[in-house]
Amino acid sequence: MRTYKILDLFAGGGGFSTGFLNASHSHAKFEVTKAVEIDDDACNTLISHLGEDKVLKGDITCPLIKKEIVAECKEVDVIIGGPPCQTFSLIGPARSGKREVQDSLKNDSRNTLYRHFFDLVSEIKPRFVVFENVEGLLSKRFEDGLTEKEKMAIEVISEQLEDLGYFTRTIDGQGSGFKTLNSLDYGVSQKRRRVIIIANRHGIYNPIPLKKDLTKEVPTLLSTIGELPVLLPQINTNGMEKLKKIDVVLKNLDKCILSFLNNINELDRIYKNRPEINNEQFRLLKNYLNDSYLVTKNRKHNGLEFLKGFCEDYNKLAKQFNSSSEIPCNMTLHQSRKHNFRDVVIFSMMKQGSTSSGFMNQNSQDFDLLLDQLYPYDKNKHTDTYVKHSWDKPSNTILAHMQKDGLKFIHPNQPRTFTPYEAALIQSFPKNYDFCGGANSQYRQIGNAVPPLMSEAIAQGILMTLLNYDLEISK
Repeated sequence: MRTYKILDLFAGGGGFSTGFLNASHSHAKFEVTKAVEIDDDACNTLISHLGEDKVLKGDITCPLIKKEIVAECKEVDVIIGGPPCQTFSLIGPARSGKREVQDSLKNDSRNTLYRHFFDLVSEIKPRFVVFENVEGLLSKRFEDGLTEKEKMAIEVISEQLEDLGYFTRTIDGQGSGFKTLNSLDYGVSQKRRRVIIIANRHGIYNPIPLKKDLTKEVPTLLSTIGELPVLLPQINTNGMEKLKKIDVVLKNLDKCILSFLNNINELDRIYKNRPEINNEQFRLLKNYLNDSYLVTKNRKHNGLEFLKGFCEDYNKLAKQFNSSSEIPCNMTLHQSRKHNFRDVVIFSMMKQGSTSSGFMNQNSQDFDLLLDQLYPYDKNKHTDTYVKHSWDKPSNTILAHMQKDGLKFIHPNQPRTFTPYEAALIQSFPKNYDFCGGANSQYRQIGNAVPPLMSEAIAQGILMTLLNYDLEISK
């Protein structure tokens, strides 16, 4: 069997290399020679999957690190990576042309990693290069295609590869040397668009990643995370007195607890056959919410101390309930981040597929007066802060921003946001793929990753091209 070697630069949590390792043929496969990464937690993640000898922790701008990479990777066939690149923010005003873009790429300090990526390509001279995730292509303009300036910047990158002796055209004869890919087309239950540039030293047309046949089944959240154990959030009571809209919460506490209770009752109905629902812990929790609602309903005034006590008692019951949640990973967290009570209420009241811009719009069918009153942000600046996903649709793009908050990733029917484990599955990582580090680090690694299924489609095309080329020249 032929083994083609890869060098993974800016490897992160290993999404790109995972896809390449999963690409298969009876006569050929890929093998990682080195995965280079600077982040400690991401390196530990890579080591847990690739082995310590395959992982190099370091900064590729350091001459010693670069020298070590070149020395150990002279024989690699493919370099893959997505160097951070400020190309699009550097394009400038309308008068900017290709020369300005070229100068920005070469001379701007923010493109240091980009330049060192190409330095390594120049020194190692792999047979193929895959350049992924050109920063700046995350705007809504992407839905309508690339702007002329964006195409110009990508053409500059392609031309620099051509100057190094690489052929960038794809098999359809496209001259600009890039493809815009949507991970949804490759079986990932997520809308995620990226630019991919594939180039080779053999002067042959580059493969186009083969899309999956989705006529029978489109990947949805239900098919991806629907079978996971039910999980409930802990409620943060720290600084509750300073919580925005706490006055609205306390004024409507009976309605707020009722909305939470209704959500729990709905889980009871939907998951009535699940073992975690048919146990004593869930019954105690549901009864506690019901009793608390009756208390608040029959009281004229419900103060802050009562709400704190309610949340603390709930947290104890939720902790006992969640203890039965098991997943196939030892380190990846299937634990909900703590949420404040206001947000738990908002999550509970929102409809599947709705957003805060809808529940604040009086002309929308999703409008809700209490939700409108509970919204804690500046309505003149932020209206789509909360996004509740739907079971029958794919997720929005999983972002590294989830390390800060997950309000755009609210679970379809559980009053919380996605866990790191759910985010990893949505990114198409294997069920037993472990991420190291705390929750924030895991969210960052997962959000920055190339979805393995999309990477596998890229790798499969390159694997077949390499194999066919080698077989042809050996005749």
